[in-house]
Amino acid sequence: MDNVNNIRTLCADMVQRANSGHPGAPLGLAPFVYVLYTEFINFDPDDEKWVGRDIFLLSNGHACALQYVVSYLIGHLNMEDLMNFRQIGGRTPGHPERKYPGVESSTGPLGQGLANAVGFAISLKKLGDLGLFNRVYCVFGDGCYQEGMGQESFSLAANLKLDNIVFIYDFNKTTIDGPTSLSMNEDVAQRFLSLGFEVDIVDGDDLDGIRKALSKKVSKPMVIILETIIGRGSIVEGSCKAHGAPLGEDGVRRLKEKFGIPAVDFYVSPSLMEKFKILNEKKRRIRTEWDVKGIKAITVREWTDIQRKMDSIYKSTYKAQDAPKATRKHFSEALKDLKEVSYLIGGAADLQSSVLTKIGGDDFNAENHNGGYINFGIREHCMCGVMNGIASHGYFLPYSGTFLNFISYGFPSVRLGCMDNLNLFYVLTHDSIGLGEDGPTHQPIEVLSTLRATPNLITMRPCDGTEVRTSLYTALTREGPKAVILSRQSVPEIPHTDMEKARRGAYYLVEVENPDLILLSTGSEVQICYEVAEALSDLKISIVSFFSWELFEEQGEEYKKHILKDVPKVSIEALSTFGWTKYSDMQIGMTTFGASGACKDVYNHFGLNCKEISKKIVSFLNKLSKCL
Repeated sequence: MDNVNNIRTLCADMVQRANSGHPGAPLGLAPFVYVLYTEFINFDPDDEKWVGRDIFLLSNGHACALQYVVSYLIGHLNMEDLMNFRQIGGRTPGHPERKYPGVESSTGPLGQGLANAVGFAISLKKLGDLGLFNRVYCVFGDGCYQEGMGQESFSLAANLKLDNIVFIYDFNKTTIDGPTSLSMNEDVAQRFLSLGFEVDIVDGDDLDGIRKALSKKVSKPMVIILETIIGRGSIVEGSCKAHGAPLGEDGVRRLKEKFGIPAVDFYVSPSLMEKFKILNEKKRRIRTEWDVKGIKAITVREWTDIQRKMDSIYKSTYKAQDAPKATRKHFSEALKDLKEVSYLIGGAADLQSSVLTKIGGDDFNAENHNGGYINFGIREHCMCGVMNGIASHGYFLPYSGTFLNFISYGFPSVRLGCMDNLNLFYVLTHDSIGLGEDGPTHQPIEVLSTLRATPNLITMRPCDGTEVRTSLYTALTREGPKAVILSRQSVPEIPHTDMEKARRGAYYLVEVENPDLILLSTGSEVQICYEVAEALSDLKISIVSFFSWELFEEQGEEYKKHILKDVPKVSIEALSTFGWTKYSDMQIGMTTFGASGACKDVYNHFGLNCKEISKKIVSFLNKLSKCL
């Protein structure tokens, strides 16, 4: 255990030097992680993204000091990185971030890594024809277990029979406020057994027991319930005080004294260094043998092929249609043209019949791990976290569908996906009060504003079939996270919509010389702008489709000034008006929650029709003229 104890003291040194961090979990988990890395997990010391690697995820990301120490020992980090723990400019932040070496997925908000692990496992299964037999190892704690998305993820993993995933429960029965008995009393092992897991219960300090559990060959997902002690060996062993504060100089000194480690900051024993030197050379030989066998690392998808296909499908074959149609149906038709694109993995949260995200072909399920469509069930949070895992692996492009309102259930995962700038897209339908009878519980008012406020996320709200194809083209050909916002209700084809112009985010549908007024709108409300312009025919009115705020912000200043001329501008959108003040002088939209009723009646109830909007605009212009 000398090497294990040295790893423990390195973790304590990191937290103490930073005067910030979480020493408790690393002290308890060190024996397991040591056995995992020295005897089981596949990695390349020189190539952290080697396709032949196993995946290690730390869902309880606050324990990251332990992950960083191991990354140092296998050559992905250096000693300076450990000493700069939690410091600006360092590569070892307070919770794991994907942009730094050795981190597969950003974790820390509890439970996220569990869904990410399911995503990685799915991606690896779909790469099975390459002869890969990689495993996903995901460590999680009591907090992850208690989070709702944790239970969603365990249930989905079991349903899909993902036998390439091993969850390791850091079962120290301690949370920030005290023992877990304050808030839970179930039989954890029985719960996993009832889901269909292979379950092993192991003492956290029993190296042989850990070794035996990891050696098992299973045909279903596995959980190792690791009975650990938080803060093992420290003066706060077994106490919630060990969770999130440094041990103190005296505490670190006494820890080293107990483990027989010299009282030197960041001491690494010759034994530990030699152990990992030999291990790293062994892993390099395995990588060489792997390459010699002809199992070459596949490359992430080539965008040129998909762009060529998109060009041929949408620029040459789509013709505007006379009959009104919901933009969600337009999107479904466009998506089905891509059924032979093998790197797409789609799904929905039990709403396929409404969001229409299924391309065709086989489902990904327990009997078929080659399918391209996942039935996530009513698990929006898990679904978004799984997408993050698939996208983080980098070999497939995931997308999923739900109602715009219900992306709120998955937003913590959406946020992390955007933080990591992952390549994925969301198909979000029933996008306004226009969904009608289901009422304000289902009508998204503030949700699009939240998405627009999220860094890195490209939001697109198309107004007709042409702009829908622009949104799909962008979703497939542009790196990073995207959200396509679609209507439940039918909308007509809008005159003068244009794929190329829409890609600039905002463009004129009607442009008049020296306008008295510019109307800005998106989605289903663009048609209302045409009606208003006709009703106010004594005014010279230009109409702008504001398809995507984020794409518009990427344009040059000259183009922006051309769209946002120095004349009165009114925005119209059947959602929250929040944020529109950046572009418009008057905002017409929703400032309350919605109401239950037929689509047209709801619009009329809130004054979102030609007559009422025209009155508001005239009143606004009259007030404006008096101020001049």
